[in-house]
Amino acid sequence: MRRPMKAIVSAMVEAKPHFYDLDPMNIVWHGNYPRFMELGRVAILDKIDYGYDAMIASGYGWPIIDMRFRYARPLRLHQTFEVHAGIVEWENRLKIDYEFRDPETGQRLTRCSSVQVAVDIKTETMLWESPPILREKLAPYLAAS
Repeated sequence: MRRPMKAIVSAMVEAKPHFYDLDPMNIVWHGNYPRFMELGRVAILDKIDYGYDAMIASGYGWPIIDMRFRYARPLRLHQTFEVHAGIVEWENRLKIDYEFRDPETGQRLTRCSSVQVAVDIKTETMLWESPPILREKLAPYLAAS
C-alpha cells in the first residue's frame, strides 16, 4: 500500500535504468541514484516555475548540502520505476523527499532525501533563511494546505 508523502507540493516522473547504470552484480549502482533523484527534483521545480534558469535569474543558487538514501529493493536493467518527489521543508532550506516505486506492484524500492540551501550568486554567501522568491513560488501550494 502506498504511503502518501507529506509534502507541500509533489511531482512524479517515470524512469528506467540502462546498461550503463548497472554494477557488476547487475543491479543499479548506488552512485547513480542521485541522477534519478535529479529527475524528480527537476519535475517539482518546474511545477512551481522555479527551475534552474529561474533560480539563476532570481540571483540564487541552491547547492545540495546533504543527501540520504535508504534502499529497500534493487533497481534492475530496464525496470520501469516512478520517482515521487515532494517538497517537505522550505523556510530555512529546501528539503525534498523522494520515493522510488514499482508502478506495477506499488512496492517501495528506495526512499531518499536531498537538502539544498540558498546562496547569493554575486556574493557566494549562504542565506540562513530561504529568499522571498521561494515563498512566492510556493504560495499557491501553501494556501491550499
